Amino acid sequence: MAKHAKTQIIKAPTYTEAVAKAKMMLGADFSIVSRRDIKEKTLFSKFMTGKLGGDALAVELEVAPGPVEPPSGKRPEPARENPLLRSYTKALEGVEKHSPSAKAAMAAAAKPFVSVGETTAGIAGRLDEFQKELQATRREYAEAFARMSDFLSLQARGGMPAASPALIEYHRRLIQARVAEAVSRDIVEEIERDRPGVPDGPELERLIRDAVARRLPCAGPVLLEEGKPTVIALVGPSGVGKSTSIVKLAIHFAMHRGKSIGLINEDLRRPGADGQINNLGRMLGVSVSTATEPGEIRDVVKSMSGRDVVLIDTGGRSPRDATDIRRLQGILEAAGADEIHLLLSGVSSEDFLRDTVERYRPSGFNRILLSKLDECFSFGAIVNLGSDLDVGFSYLTTGPDYNRPIEQAEAASLAELVLGRRRIEPQGDDNGESSVT
Repeated sequence: MAKHAKTQIIKAPTYTEAVAKAKMMLGADFSIVSRRDIKEKTLFSKFMTGKLGGDALAVELEVAPGPVEPPSGKRPEPARENPLLRSYTKALEGVEKHSPSAKAAMAAAAKPFVSVGETTAGIAGRLDEFQKELQATRREYAEAFARMSDFLSLQARGGMPAASPALIEYHRRLIQARVAEAVSRDIVEEIERDRPGVPDGPELERLIRDAVARRLPCAGPVLLEEGKPTVIALVGPSGVGKSTSIVKLAIHFAMHRGKSIGLINEDLRRPGADGQINNLGRMLGVSVSTATEPGEIRDVVKSMSGRDVVLIDTGGRSPRDATDIRRLQGILEAAGADEIHLLLSGVSSEDFLRDTVERYRPSGFNRILLSKLDECFSFGAIVNLGSDLDVGFSYLTTGPDYNRPIEQAEAASLAELVLGRRRIEPQGDDNGESSVT
């Protein structure tokens, strides 16, 4: 390489390192007169060539302080790409399609080299941006993988419904709400058959809600008879909320509908049950009678013939105790109960709910009251149960707070609970009423 006045020769393994050396020796204001690639023998060249004593590629620059005019008729050598950035560009080629920041980094890498510090800062910034977008992409892939896993699981159990993609998405949501696969499939295929081609939106959501509601039989309000008391009994296992529900029913008829009521307590098994119903009687100005035998019940009901409503709170009985349930049947027949409401707790498993329904059939229940719905995380079991019931849901209760009134069961409202369009606030989080969102 021919030397010019006041020029210096700088050798380095790479072009970038040669420029850095030149800056250290001459400052930022220098010019590159010429450059050539050379090969040198070195003991460390095995890291470049894989062979001990092989040729190692190096760069030799001729540099001078300040600007240097090129020789007459010779054009200045064009700026060369940064080898580091070229390698970085190659590494990003595989992910270009997933991240806009990768394209930006590749565009920066293709620019002529300006300075080591400037390029390093640019790479660091783009790397940080790219890392954030990659994390977001990973989250999207994780969600897509979860949906695909759900679909594959359904496929293994008999295949996906014959429905549009929008309906299949609702199928997935119903499964997540613990609606049985067969029931969910029946819902979406029914809509696909009757209303094909409905796009995702408010209309499709209404169709789903109505289809769910049709699988939730509701019995309607208690119909009071003229001239005689309507006798209503609550039955069910221990701990499902019978005493709380009887109190809320009494408040509903006495304070909201202005009816005269009579209270009968058959529950002498649970400690405190007698005191709870007696306190209610004092609050409403109603006497409470206790009766545990069929003959006693018959006489007490007869003594309340002038009342509009007679409410009977029965003791909790295990669904597996067939003898005790037959005894309960005798008590209810003696009372002449017009409506027998079987209480089912929303927090019980679907298997337990179904077992309770079957084992309590001898009691003659003709309504189902759903309790403790404020403690539920999902409501699909209600749909599964309702699809097989020959009786309807009567009322809903949401917690022991008496400020939360008992609600009449309505299919559309229950369907909104199942689909997550209505939410019941936990006890103590509101002013006593369930909130709809």
